[in-house]
Amino acid sequence: MKENIIIDIEGKDKIIFGSGGTIEDLIKKVDAGPNIIAALINNEIVELSYVLKDDTKVKFIDYTDRMGAKIYRNGLKFLYVVAIKELYGTNTKVELKHSLDKGIYTRLDFSVDEKVVNEIKEKMLELVHKDLKIEKVTTSRKEAIKYFESLKQTEKVEMYKQITSDVVTLYSLNDYYNYFYSIMPTKTGILKSFNLTITKDEGIMLQYPNTFDNKISAYTHLEDVLNVFKSYGNWSNRLNINYVSDVNNVVTNGKIKEFIQLNEIKQNEDIQELVEEITTHLDKIKLVCIAGPSSSGKTTTSKKLALYLKNKGINPFVISVDDYFKERKETPKNEKGDYEYDIVEAIDIELFNDHLTKLLKGESVKMPTYNFITGEKEYKKDKVSLKERDLLIIEGLHTLNEKLTSSINRNNKYKIYISPFTPLRLDRHNHISTVDLRLIRRLVRDYRTRGYNAESTLKSWQTVRIAEEKYIFPYQKEADKVLNTALIYELGILKTYAIPILHSININSEFYPEALRIINFLKYFFDIPESTLPNTALLREFVGNGYFE
Repeated sequence: MKENIIIDIEGKDKIIFGSGGTIEDLIKKVDAGPNIIAALINNEIVELSYVLKDDTKVKFIDYTDRMGAKIYRNGLKFLYVVAIKELYGTNTKVELKHSLDKGIYTRLDFSVDEKVVNEIKEKMLELVHKDLKIEKVTTSRKEAIKYFESLKQTEKVEMYKQITSDVVTLYSLNDYYNYFYSIMPTKTGILKSFNLTITKDEGIMLQYPNTFDNKISAYTHLEDVLNVFKSYGNWSNRLNINYVSDVNNVVTNGKIKEFIQLNEIKQNEDIQELVEEITTHLDKIKLVCIAGPSSSGKTTTSKKLALYLKNKGINPFVISVDDYFKERKETPKNEKGDYEYDIVEAIDIELFNDHLTKLLKGESVKMPTYNFITGEKEYKKDKVSLKERDLLIIEGLHTLNEKLTSSINRNNKYKIYISPFTPLRLDRHNHISTVDLRLIRRLVRDYRTRGYNAESTLKSWQTVRIAEEKYIFPYQKEADKVLNTALIYELGILKTYAIPILHSININSEFYPEALRIINFLKYFFDIPESTLPNTALLREFVGNGYFE
C-alpha cells in the first residue's frame, strides 16, 4: 500500500493524503465544515469511516443535500429508537409508522404526554452532545436472525429469512443494533436538528429539516390524512399483512391473486362512498375536482369514479388538466433552465376556465389533447357538450387550487385529494416512503407513455418535489375528502418494470447512486407477475394494458 495518495476533491484542489486515512480524517484536513454526512467515491455513497487507500475522486455529501438528507433522517430514526430504549427499557415497542407533514408519525406501546415527549427529546440531545459513534457491523444472516429473535422483533427475523445474502450489515449505537436500509452517519453529533411533537391521538411526530430550505416546519395536524392511514392500517392488520415479509409470504403461498382482489374491493368500496356523497348533493355539485401529487393515480380514479356515477344514472364527463398544458415553448422554466410542468402557471388557465364555463352553460367545446412528445396541444376530438344530469370531473395536480377554476363558485365544487398512503412497512422501524412509491410509479409510467428514460425522470423529480411542496401539499386542507390510492402489493409488480429501467443508468451518471438506492430497496419485494393484475386495477395506469387507458 502506498504511503501517500492523491485525493481529487470536487470543488477543491487536489491534495496529498496519507494512505489508510478515513473520509473523516480528510474532512478535518481540508476543513470541509460541520455538515458533511457522507461522501461519493467512484459514484458510490460511503460512510465517513471509509478508508482511503488509492488515488481517487471524492465528493462530500452535506446533510442538507437530497442524498445526505436521507442519511440524516435514518440516523435520526436510530437516535430516536435508542433514546426511547434507554429511557423506558429494551423491550419498549417503538413503531415508525409512516410519513406525515414533513415528519414521521410514530407510536409507543404506552400512553404518551408532553412529559414523555420532553424526556425523549432531552435524551436524544444528550446522545447528540456525547457525539457517540454509530458503527457499521458486518455479521452473518444467522447471527442477525438470532439477535432479532432475542428482541422478539419477528418481522425483522422474517425479512432476514427471506433474503439470500449470507452476510448482512447492521449499525451499532450504545450496544443497540439496527438497520435502516441505507448507510448511516458515523457519529450522533451531526444529528442536532430535529423536533418532537405530540399529536392529538398520543402519537409522536419525529420532525426533521426539509430539503428545500433546511428548516423544520411547524407541525400541521392533517386529521383526514391521518385517518386514512389508520383506516388502511386497520384493514391490512385484519388481513395480517403489516410488513413486506407478510406480502412475500402471500406470494410464496400462492395466494397473491386473492390478495390483489381484496385490495381492489377495498379501493372500490372507498369510491362507492364518494359516489354516495356526491349523488346526495347533486343539486349543488357541478364540478368534482380530483387532485394529488405526481403519480397518485388521478387518471384511473377519475375514470373509475365516472363509471360508478354512471351506474347511478349520472352522466360524468372527465377532463384531464394535463391536456391544458401550455405549448412547450410557452412553458415556464426554473432557474436552471428546465421546464416546470408541475406548477399551476404551466397550465393554460384562461383557456381551461373558458371551456369549463362554456360546458356548464350547455355550449359545445372542442377540447385539446396534450402531446407529451411534441409538447403541443392537439385538437383531434369532436366537439362536446353537457346534457341533463351531466357532471364535470376534472383531475390534475392543481385542482384544489381555486386559481385553476376561478370561474366556478366554490360551493359548486366537490374536492378530492388522493395519494398512495401505504400502511405497509419493511419492519417496525422502516416505513415505506410515499414519495419513493410515487417516484417508482412515475419511473415506470414515464418510460412507457412519455418516452423518458430513468435518468430523465430522476433529473426532473427534484423539480416535481419542489412544486408539490409549494403548489399541492398546502391545498390538502381544501379537500372535502381524502382518498387512499395505495395498493399494498404494488411494489412486487412495479419492481419487475422499474429495476431494468434503472439499470440503464450509467455508473458515471450523477443519478446512479439514487438508482442504486431504489434497486436495493426493491430487492426486498418478491416478484409478482403482471398477469395477476385485473385490467381495472389502478396500477394499470402505470404498467399499461388497463381498461381505463
